[in-house]
Amino acid sequence: MRIFLKATQKRRIHGGGNRKITENNTKKEVIYKDVDGEKIPVTQSIIKPKAEGAVITATGAADANVKANIIQAVEAVTGLATHKIQVFEMIE
Repeated sequence: MRIFLKATQKRRIHGGGNRKITENNTKKEVIYKDVDGEKIPVTQSIIKPKAEGAVITATGAADANVKANIIQAVEAVTGLATHKIQVFEMIE
């Protein structure tokens, strides 16, 4: 378990002005579970899903320049290869 503490102070400086002091502290604690009288540490893992591709529908995507710009933007944000990004004209 992690405990985050943040404290902020404002102090007046001689000659005018203010100074803001921020202090951050992180405290880590190990949590144990009791199994048949034996303490076993509880572990946690976070699994993030990985994007394999993207399908986008957008108004104006029939224009080759708009489509190329959308693909380039998605590639920059996600890191996906351009051949894994499909853009289609949105039908309203």
